[in-house]
Amino acid sequence: MKKFLGVILVLLLAVSFVAACGPGTPAEFTLSPVTVSPSAPVVNDTVTISATVTNAGEQSGSCDVSLTIGGYTDSESVTLAGGESTPVSFSYTATTEGSYTVTVSTPDDSKSKSFTVSAAGVTPPPGAPTWAVGYSWVYDCSYENPEGATKQDTGELNANVVATVAAGEEAGVTEDSYHLTAVFTPIATRDSTNPPLPTMTLHVSTADVFNSVAYILYLKQSAAIEELPGMPAVVTWSYAPGFSFPINVGDTYDFTMHTVAGGGMVDVTVNRQGKVLAVEDITVPAGTFSCYHIVEYDPASPDTYTFEHWFNLTVVKSDVKMIDRDTWDGVETRVLKSYSVS
Repeated sequence: MKKFLGVILVLLLAVSFVAACGPGTPAEFTLSPVTVSPSAPVVNDTVTISATVTNAGEQSGSCDVSLTIGGYTDSESVTLAGGESTPVSFSYTATTEGSYTVTVSTPDDSKSKSFTVSAAGVTPPPGAPTWAVGYSWVYDCSYENPEGATKQDTGELNANVVATVAAGEEAGVTEDSYHLTAVFTPIATRDSTNPPLPTMTLHVSTADVFNSVAYILYLKQSAAIEELPGMPAVVTWSYAPGFSFPINVGDTYDFTMHTVAGGGMVDVTVNRQGKVLAVEDITVPAGTFSCYHIVEYDPASPDTYTFEHWFNLTVVKSDVKMIDRDTWDGVETRVLKSYSVS
């Protein structure tokens, strides 16, 4: 009888233990991959770091989910039934530019994610296209002197956005701008007859170009010329109020164009006027696009266009075609070959 009662007592204790602990495997807290938003933050952005915590066990349980970024830490407590999931998120303000690695951890799992914080950007006005570092446009580029002295078959001009520049950070650039680098392949052959430089053929390899954030027009161009080492040809544009987004056919704007070359041997300022002439479909190697046809001219000769460009606002977000009769002594034509704006 005593032996029977002992067996009953052991069974009761076992049942009591199972009831207290619950059936199945213990709680185990796993993590999904970590996400960072925005994915390309700038200085002083508030970054949201998120992950999903799942209790992969069958028993309920609680744990602390921790965040680590360098010397910064934070944590959040979660309680989950077996098989249950819940999102967790943390906020972090990046006050300096550079590379960061964020780690989210539970007692059972850990996931990391790296991201880069860039210098503070600039904000375009409503309606203006937004460019980003990494955008690029490749043009087939040809040139001919009106007198036939120099002709260059199609080469390639590759322009890439490398940075955003706040007003005053670049000499001669008084507005927020996008900084592009432009590379000619092969080296571009251009003519110059600007006094006091003698008539000569110039070879242009690269250029730094700054475009206004507000209206995507040129603000500054500095071209490296083999014949003038250390003395680049620098062109700056200054605009009077008038051009803005949204663009409308008939809009006009006034500006001055200042060219300095040969260490100051050439120093010329001219007045120009621009006008949105029409909306036209333009076909180039990259495709067919609806474009604003924008022309520039000497106000004294409004029917003689010194520069023309066909600008697509929504897909290419830049010029599809350009005809430049003003920067060089000749006609330089550029048509879009390919682009990347994603």
